[in-house]
Parts: sequence; structure tokens; C-alpha cells
Amino acid sequence: MHAKVMFLLASLPWFAFAGLENNGRGARPIALANAFVAIGNSPWSTFYNPAGLASARSVEVSVFIVPEQFGLKELRTVTAAATVPLGVATAGFAVGRFGFELFRETTVALGAGTRIDEGIAVGVAFNLVRNSFERYGSTTTPVLDVGALVDVVDGLHLGFQWKNVTAVTVGGTGETLAQIHDVGMCYEFSEDSRIAIELEKDIRFPFSIKAGYEQWFLQMLSLRFGVSSNPDKFSFGLAVCFAGLEFSYAGYSHVQLGWTHQIELSFKLDR
Repeated sequence: MHAKVMFLLASLPWFAFAGLENNGRGARPIALANAFVAIGNSPWSTFYNPAGLASARSVEVSVFIVPEQFGLKELRTVTAAATVPLGVATAGFAVGRFGFELFRETTVALGAGTRIDEGIAVGVAFNLVRNSFERYGSTTTPVLDVGALVDVVDGLHLGFQWKNVTAVTVGGTGETLAQIHDVGMCYEFSEDSRIAIELEKDIRFPFSIKAGYEQWFLQMLSLRFGVSSNPDKFSFGLAVCFAGLEFSYAGYSHVQLGWTHQIELSFKLDR
């Protein structure tokens, strides 16, 4: 099995595994095809748009697990994230690990989002990304992300994020970590129904278009769907919520690599 994993690693560029280039974190964002830049109030906003942290009014903790990415248990992801309102701003914390003993990526992130005017929020996230290769050593890279979120009219939100603002490179390799620009909108038909559309540009690759739809039933059950291009993916998810606890599932289908499943458990403490 290790040979299969190493073939996959060797067949893709170094920077495809060197931080910020992943299939996302959080069952809800992934079920929406990662069209999440204009959706706030989530612990995962630290990764998708730190400005979205500003709308969080509760302490929330989430644990997210990908048992086997592309059916390979070596490509496992475990991430925990939290939001903590602090008055003038809301802080976001996250720590996660991807990979196995031959290749491992560990990320620690700290973000903050605040409102600077009625309907306008900004945010910043600082990430430490550590990549380790067995017998080849490791490198730790600091990465800065910024974002903004604007409430245009009632129910319509626009979001923007710029990942890796300073265009940092991976150790002495000279390879630049992914620089990504995301711009998108979210329209809420009601409190229980919303659609999100997003345009993403990694400076190394063509544009990617992402779209997701979410529908809640009685504020207890949610169904989520998403599609994206470059690469072409279809995603699906559901969530069950009761008394502040939420269990979520998401799965996405990659044209060449098949299905990947992920689960998440969240707890929200209303204030």
C-alpha cells in the first residue's frame, strides 16, 4: 500500500502536497464544493475566509476526519477548529494533520474577524505549515491569508479571500506555496435555504467554478449539494443537529480518483 501512495505522491508536483493545496476542511464546506468564501459563522472560516469569523456569536468546536482520501488510509486528515467571540472581534483556532510516516503535513492556524462598518467585515489568518518527509527532513512555513465579507442587501453576501499574501516558498526548494484568490456570493432564500457560487484562481492553474446549495428542515436536518470544475467534482452531504450538537457527513467524487468520505462532529455553546 505504501508503494501505491508513493506513486501517487511522485506523480504529482511537490507543491500539490506542500500546504494549502488540499480537498478542504469541514464537512459543510466540502459538501458545498468548497464554495464557502461568502458564508460565515463557522469554525472553518479560518481557512475559507477569516472575515466570516466576525459573524460567529457562539463558542463552537468542530472535529473533522477524512479516514481515507481516495480510498487510501495513508492519506488521512484529522483537523479540529474552534471559534471564540471576544467582543470587538471573533477568534478562530485550528490544528490539523494530513498524511502518514513517509509524508506528513501539520497545520496550525490562528485567525480573527471583525466588523469595520455596518455590513462589512474583514479578517486575517496566520498559518504555520510544517511538511515532513521521512529521511529528507522537514520545513515549517508561515503563511498569511486575508479576507473580506460584505452584506450587499438583505440575504445577499459577497466574499473575497487572498491566500498566501506574501507568496512564501517551501524551505529551500524555491517552490511557492499556492497563491489563491477566491471571490463569491451567497444568497439566502430564507434562514433555512441558501445557494453559493464562487470563482477561484490559483495563480498556477485555470479558473475553477464552484457552486453549492444547502437546505435545512425544521432546523434539525440539512441536505447539501455541490459541483466544481478544474478538477470536475460532485459533492453531497447531510447534517443532523440537536441541542447544540451536530453530526455532519460529506462525500465528493473525483473523476479519476473516485469517492472520498468525511465526517464531522460539532458542539455549539450559545451565549
